[in-house]
Amino acid sequence: MTLKMAIPNKGRLNEKAVELITKAGISLGDDWGRRLNINVPGLGLEVFLIRAQDIPIFVDSGAVDFGITGQDVTAEAGVRVKEILDLGYGRCRLSIAAPEDSEIAKSGVMKDGIRVATSFPELTKKFFRSKGIKADIVFVQGAAEIMPMLGVSDCISDLVATGSTLRMNRLKEVQVIMESQACVIASEKAMADPAKSDRIGEIVDALRSVISAEGKKYVMADVPRDRLPDAEKIIPGIGGPTVVDIAGKEGWVAVQAVVGNESCYRVVADLKKIGARGILTMPIERLVD
Repeated sequence: MTLKMAIPNKGRLNEKAVELITKAGISLGDDWGRRLNINVPGLGLEVFLIRAQDIPIFVDSGAVDFGITGQDVTAEAGVRVKEILDLGYGRCRLSIAAPEDSEIAKSGVMKDGIRVATSFPELTKKFFRSKGIKADIVFVQGAAEIMPMLGVSDCISDLVATGSTLRMNRLKEVQVIMESQACVIASEKAMADPAKSDRIGEIVDALRSVISAEGKKYVMADVPRDRLPDAEKIIPGIGGPTVVDIAGKEGWVAVQAVVGNESCYRVVADLKKIGARGILTMPIERLVD
């Protein structure tokens, strides 16, 4: 049985998806950027590089068993798939934005007959229906920001990350339709198959271990045994530090723990203050709880 997985072939979600699955131990080979499908040796896994917008449709149809894409495009596709893991990157929001000097931007009030340019027509229609506003949706495949300047629309519905693109085009965010990030989705059919569900679960667990390790370092140090209580306070770790006797060094122990990147500097400095030696910090690729 070969499991089929889809990842974005380009754009904002591609690079991080490749990094994530590579760190999880799924090798795509050196020439992955020139291929649209890759057989992963030893895993019975075939990876397809597909447009992020098409992945929800292919997963829903069963053409692929699971994949990585954005919550925004999944919601826009209106498909029935299972979202099984939030990946914590590609964070953005689908928002209504209008020219800074417009009445919409100043008051936040949107009225019947408003013209909205967007690449997300279904989500935008649903939003305005929920507000009881009759909107004229203008579908565009890109560069929605220019549409109000051209007189094509009164406002836009588009993805916003930092808001810098809106500011460059003198647009103001008026209202958020939905928050989004990258996620793993799977077909209902695949998840109903015990064999496929188990295999997908294994891969998802591997991806989760990479996410858990992000922003963390592994710290090791030789500590005087009589300062061990102090060391335990400095590096409490996840469930307490690992403490090991050091052969041939009576009165010393090796202390090891996982710490956050933001506290690594302080941890090393505090360990030195209690007489620790041989302090070593290392990056972590995976952390399995």
